[in-house]
Amino acid sequence: MTALFQHYLPPASAMLPYVSGRFYASQHARAVGGAVAMTANRLFCVPYVLARPGLFSAMAVSVTTGAAGVLRMALAADDGTGHPGRLVEEPTADADTTSAGNALCAFAQPRWIPVGIWWLLFCFSGTPSVRGTSTQAFSGGNTLLLGSASADGGAGGGTGSENGFFAALTHQAGLPIMANPPSGLSYLVNAAAPLPTLRAA
Repeated sequence: MTALFQHYLPPASAMLPYVSGRFYASQHARAVGGAVAMTANRLFCVPYVLARPGLFSAMAVSVTTGAAGVLRMALAADDGTGHPGRLVEEPTADADTTSAGNALCAFAQPRWIPVGIWWLLFCFSGTPSVRGTSTQAFSGGNTLLLGSASADGGAGGGTGSENGFFAALTHQAGLPIMANPPSGLSYLVNAAAPLPTLRAA
């Protein structure tokens, strides 16, 4: 005799909408450091996982210690192999990083962004400190592993954790500067990186 058991789950609660004006970090879990020193004229490519679609109006990073200079940000799609691909948005109005607070790069107009892996790109002309990912060892999901042999988590947790890529890039005011798609990238491996957010429209 065969018994068939049908299991029913209670209906899931509806997801609340993104609240206009609020900032949302990536949906994947990772350790966060309080203040990470940035390097001038360096392209940072940081993964951003969006678990549900939403309408967004800007990109931002939180400056913890200001320094003279500006920040350029851009949004890129994933190329299907865990690398940043074509650019979706590159505002040419730079964000001032002289003082602590949100360094904001607004979209030309609010943009609907579907579920998936996206990339937020950064280039600083100065050397502020920002809220960023920590450099602690991989601990079961604190960063998004991207397939580099240099940091696969290792046995028992290992010491490698990845949070994106970097490359040399000279900041230019008022001009598109991001390579499309980004090229010449190196893994950040255990290096700290900015923790990006998107602002809901």
